[in-house]
Amino acid sequence: MVAVVVGITGGMPCLRYAWGATLEVYLTDHRDAITDFRQLEVGIEALRLRPNPGLKFWQHGWQNLQPSVATVDLTRYTGTHAALIFRGEVTAGAYEGLQVKLAGGAGLLKEQESTIPIRSVVEPLQLAFTVAPQGITRIVLDLTVVDMRDHPPRGYELQVKGYAWYANGTLVTKVPPG
Repeated sequence: MVAVVVGITGGMPCLRYAWGATLEVYLTDHRDAITDFRQLEVGIEALRLRPNPGLKFWQHGWQNLQPSVATVDLTRYTGTHAALIFRGEVTAGAYEGLQVKLAGGAGLLKEQESTIPIRSVVEPLQLAFTVAPQGITRIVLDLTVVDMRDHPPRGYELQVKGYAWYANGTLVTKVPPG
């Protein structure tokens, strides 16, 4: 009897997907210059998606999402650790872009015990992905802090190193591969 009920309903865990398409966006930091910092707080101003309009090219535009956090300390999110900055329901379908607008930030250097500004040069990403109607889509943006002090007047800059797209826990695309 239990096997019949589980076979008909598909199991209770599947019910959570029936309510809509879920998108999760995470930030992590690549290992470049993050080790120079004891703490590096970055502000998150906005998060936007660009739906793929298909033949309805006149409906081309960005969809605003509300980030779930205002700041992230990137020193805590290196390696396999990632900061969840958005989790919510979105319209299922194809998307062609993602923008995480960062306000820049400030970092506490380990050696000098001083706080310095971090400039964000993160641009909107042309990232083609699909959000399935009954599943969880996860995008992980791999940021990197780059030491540009040898190119005055530049200092430390925050850039995108790559990204990964997961559909229901399975890796679909990773840039750069590896």
